[in-house]
Amino acid sequence: MKLDKTYPNDYQIEKSLIASLILNRGIFDEIMDLKITPEDFYDRRIGIIYKSIFELYKSNMPIDYITVNSKLTATNQIEAIGGGIYLTTLVDEHVTTVNAYGYAVAVKEFSTLRNIITTSLKIANDGFQLVGPIPDFVRDVETAYFRITTQNKINKLFYINTLLKENLRELENSDRKIGEIDGLSTGFAELDKYLLGLRAGQLIIIGARPGMGKSALALNIAYNICHKHKLPVIFFSLEMAATELSMRMLTTVAKVDGKRIRSKNYQEYDLRKISIAIKEMGSIPFYIDESSAVTLMEITSICRKKKSEEGLGLIVIDYLGLMGTNKSIPREQQIAEITRGLKSLAKDLECPIIALSQLNRESESGTAAKAGNKRPVSSNLRESGAIEADADAILLIYRDDYYNKDSKQAGIAEVIVTKNRAGEQGTALLSWVGSYTSFENLSSQNKN
Repeated sequence: MKLDKTYPNDYQIEKSLIASLILNRGIFDEIMDLKITPEDFYDRRIGIIYKSIFELYKSNMPIDYITVNSKLTATNQIEAIGGGIYLTTLVDEHVTTVNAYGYAVAVKEFSTLRNIITTSLKIANDGFQLVGPIPDFVRDVETAYFRITTQNKINKLFYINTLLKENLRELENSDRKIGEIDGLSTGFAELDKYLLGLRAGQLIIIGARPGMGKSALALNIAYNICHKHKLPVIFFSLEMAATELSMRMLTTVAKVDGKRIRSKNYQEYDLRKISIAIKEMGSIPFYIDESSAVTLMEITSICRKKKSEEGLGLIVIDYLGLMGTNKSIPREQQIAEITRGLKSLAKDLECPIIALSQLNRESESGTAAKAGNKRPVSSNLRESGAIEADADAILLIYRDDYYNKDSKQAGIAEVIVTKNRAGEQGTALLSWVGSYTSFENLSSQNKN
């Protein structure tokens, strides 16, 4: 499939940008964040000249008509652009560099548009001739467009004075009461005391051994944020079916014993509580994706779409070990790519991400465990190196009554904050209510 029309471009803008770079070497410093390459120019001759200018810039050489002309001659490219007369004409026709950055932005935008068109045409052509599995083709399509968006990210360099003004506006903000946290509340006062709420760009890891309740804690936090702040939440449930997860939410919100629900042994008052919970839950923007082995790219695509449609308050991934990855590379490298990608996504979407992770058996069978202390530490996270490096906060769950049936801390869960870039480390004590698989604030639970 071919396009009969000329691809979008602006020859005058391309000429003006090149002339500006020749007239003022400092322009290159200004446009570096746009990551312009020779291939971004529609006119091949201008792309060749840009490449020569860029090579002079990298070598810290002077950039002017003479040096550029010499570079083109030395690399046997002068004839390819139409001779020295073409270079002279470019410079002579342009007398100001005032709008250079605007020219550079336009060049990059036209290049991106052409890239989208060519990619779309190739995808359409491949689609007509497709003989392989359609899901694989869909993933290839997402990869192609994801590559375009990644290539067009602009580096963000902020002047400290601008940032300080933003800080001052935040300090003067009268909307927040004294002592009120500036992030999204987890719904657990003890935990908020350490985390100070969840904030845009954060990657929070919740780790625990199987059966400790990491999915329950993540679900509790997600529901609390969605319910209180009315912000959309996407919960990627790679292990549990969507209906199973929603049923767990329902029993938690209704505070009904899950066993009675599953065995259909519920009472009339249970039904009343469930009815109230359904009405409450039905009005919040909570979304569940049950795709197994979902990839980082697929998560990115889904979340970008939701962000553009109605905003996004929180993303939860349950759990890291089940995400689809490139199996040809070592497992530790796979996890590193995932956590690095999730951290980048949290920043790009200006939204916190909670990712769950299993702990290795060391917490239950290591030296400390044999001495009677089975409380986990960050190094117990599977493939912990990359997770520890990329996480803004790490929360590890420990319940003593899980291991010791006669424990004096029955019904109490420790959420151990082992890493916290935004505040202090410490241990938040919560109530664990196993009958409806939920964590509660300890003080409020004691009052009941």
